[in-house]
Amino acid sequence: MSEFYGIDLGTTYSCIARINSDDIVEVIQVKGSLFTPSAVAFDDNNQLIVGQAAKKNITNDAKNTVVLIKREMSNLDYKRTINGKTYDPVDISSFILKELVDEANKKLANEEGLPPIYDVVITVPAYFGTIECERTKEAGERAGLNVLKLISEPTAAALSYGRKQKSNKTLLVYDLGGGTFDVSILKFQNYIADTIACDGDHHLGGADWDKAIVDFAMDKINASFNSLSPEEQGMLMQAAEEAKITLSNSESTTLTFSCKGLQNIKITRSEFESITARLLNDTMSIVDRALDRANKTISEIDEVILVGGSCYMPMVKEAVDKKFGKPSKLVDPNLAVAKGAALYASQNDKGYVDGGITFGNDKGSRGYGMYVWSDKFNKFVIQTLINRNDDKVIRNEQYFSTLNDGQTRINFRFYEYESDENYLDVNEDWELKGKENYIDWGHPVPKGTPVKIISSRDSNGIVKVFAECQGATGEFVIVC
Repeated sequence: MSEFYGIDLGTTYSCIARINSDDIVEVIQVKGSLFTPSAVAFDDNNQLIVGQAAKKNITNDAKNTVVLIKREMSNLDYKRTINGKTYDPVDISSFILKELVDEANKKLANEEGLPPIYDVVITVPAYFGTIECERTKEAGERAGLNVLKLISEPTAAALSYGRKQKSNKTLLVYDLGGGTFDVSILKFQNYIADTIACDGDHHLGGADWDKAIVDFAMDKINASFNSLSPEEQGMLMQAAEEAKITLSNSESTTLTFSCKGLQNIKITRSEFESITARLLNDTMSIVDRALDRANKTISEIDEVILVGGSCYMPMVKEAVDKKFGKPSKLVDPNLAVAKGAALYASQNDKGYVDGGITFGNDKGSRGYGMYVWSDKFNKFVIQTLINRNDDKVIRNEQYFSTLNDGQTRINFRFYEYESDENYLDVNEDWELKGKENYIDWGHPVPKGTPVKIISSRDSNGIVKVFAECQGATGEFVIVC
């Protein structure tokens, strides 16, 4: 059997899985743990530290430690300068991937004599757009990996859950991770899983529940989080995360942290659930949007599965069960995504596991459009080329025309957004900047000369636009 691996590159924790020689899906232990914290630090000698040691480093050297980097994948301006060297989110993500793979390689080489890991599938939030997908793929390549595909985290979890399911059904995946939240609705039919809608927020996750505990503690002592030193902030954030985990099994706990001396703040589960109710409500609003996009009612959802470590909070399952009027299922919340990615990767090797589910159609999560003049609105607008909930793999052909007499070229401006509309007012915040995209045919043509536009998106979520006018052509990857 060929060796293929699935990687869950998480906001707070990452892990790697494979199909072993017994056709069993397993997560590979790295340094004795199934999870590697998605944390990066540098010591005084500028030596790279990744994982658990880096996470602990935030309490004594926060300025040289990076966490929650996945939330910055869409931020082209985000940089961290450490010991005189500047790193972007792709750099940091590549360090996490390389550590994960290097440590897994040591284990597999020592125990089974296997060759180094190379072919991988990496998961991304369903709500990641083109920029985030392209940068995640680049991070894998910088780590020395051949990224076969990127697939959405809820889809991976559904494949892991559904591979032994015999019946046809409609499944909703509620995926609340450490830093992101996604909802995907999939239809399982004849051992094929098709995504029919997705929605989410890549700035909503367990870290926001942690932040609510931090705010609670600071209110109790009438102090500001920003008044703390970076190390004190790191200590409090770690204490908040530990409190959140403890409150999943206990009715109360105490946060111990430093602020003008040692502080001990008690918090009960009911207080925790009260201060985070708005966050839970936000996830339910996203569930409603996904149902609307799928044109499904609650009664048409056969099963709801919960994935992501934050789903261990009792308030999550209680709210989901109440909304759908039936018990949801906690499905290996911390490991299902990596396992599903390994299953998807191994579909290249036919007959890898009995009763396997094949992933069929996926859906996009963003709309993509182009700056055009509209006679209908008598102004420049963004006209959609690919709609938000179109099939992920898609090819559209549209025709436009030149705007002015004597025109010799066209400059293109492309946009990525979360609207379902076909025409939108121009919003500069949505523009995909960084490249000059144009075609130039070099001779004047009359107003109204036809312009052919072909827009496409591949299975990795990468969007391209091909343009043709008067024999001049150009193909543009509309991502910076």
